[in-house]
This record gives sequence, structure tokens and C-alpha cells, in this order.
Amino acid sequence: MRLILVRHGETEWNKEFRLQGTSDVHLSALGRRQARQLAEWLPDKPDRIFSSPLLRVREFAAPLAERHGLPVEIIQDLREMSFGRWEGLRYADMEPVDRELFEKWCLDPVHTLPPGGEPAAALGERVARFLERISEELAAEEVAVAVTHGGIIRTAVTLAMQMPPAAAGRMQIYTASVTILDYYASAWHLVKLNDTCHLAN
Repeated sequence: MRLILVRHGETEWNKEFRLQGTSDVHLSALGRRQARQLAEWLPDKPDRIFSSPLLRVREFAAPLAERHGLPVEIIQDLREMSFGRWEGLRYADMEPVDRELFEKWCLDPVHTLPPGGEPAAALGERVARFLERISEELAAEEVAVAVTHGGIIRTAVTLAMQMPPAAAGRMQIYTASVTILDYYASAWHLVKLNDTCHLAN
């Protein structure tokens, strides 16, 4: 079974370096173009397409679903983590106390909590739940695409590879990138990480 994890394309807030979290933000013009590029490039024909409920992800998944004539299955567990009161802010907009906490969170997201945000442990639990569901529901020859967020993909790779939770904070996942996990012999195997070759042109 193959799970293709795709991060949504660029949004206006990505361009402005604002924290998005669970805020609903539209794709930018570039993000919409990235969605079309991904849909045209994807070499594996998916059997199922899953999506975060957030707007930017649903917009990104739409061209892929249309191309393959598949419904988009909304999965709540694929939503991005909440950044609480940091959402919509740039680092430059933060109060000094929040800047200090944000820097600490960047270095140690496992033990640092954004004010009013989602704990890393809760994020890990729902990503683990999704991975377990996929491994049980899909047949060995099936391919699923999950269009989601950077935090979800980092956490999924960390869990699949049995890495320390803190490793997720040291993993870069670009907008519109592709990460592939295969499941066989009762274990996940990392095939591709943060691939953006389909965006070359």
C-alpha cells in the first residue's frame, strides 16, 4: 500500500510568513498553479484522496480529484495543529514574551506549547490514528493521496520511521511537496521526502 502525502500549495499567509494553523486561508495564484502542476504530474493513479478540512487544502486537492474522477474524503485528523493566539501573526508582530516562547517552540515543539494551541502529543495521537486507519483500510496494491499540512507530514514521517518526536521539528516540508510512505511487511517505509521536482517549470 502506498500513501502519498502532499502539502498544500502556497497561500498569501505563506508569502507573508504568517502562522496559519487552523485558520482558513485561500491559496495564492502560485498555490493554485502548484495544484494543477501536482495533478498533472502525479505518476501513481490514486484509489482514494483524503484531505484536511481546511480551505487551502481542499482547494489544492480539487484539481487532483477532478483529474481522476474521485471524491475528496475529508479527514478531521489531517487538519493542521492550532497555534492558538499566534495564528495570523508574523514573528515580527509578536510581543517579546511570545517571540521568546516561539523560539523555544521552534527548538523543542514537543515540550513547548503555543498559547492556546494544540499540544504536540495530541497532534501525534491523531496522526498515528490516521496512519493506523490507512494501513488497515487499504489493500496491498492500493494508492492513497493525503493532501494536508507540513506539521502533519513531519509528524507522520517521524511516527512511521519510529524517530524521536523532536525530529519532526527538524524536518523541512515545502509547500506543494510530495512525501511517499509504503506499507508492507507490517511496517512503514520511507520512499520519498519533500520532493518538489514537479514544480521545476
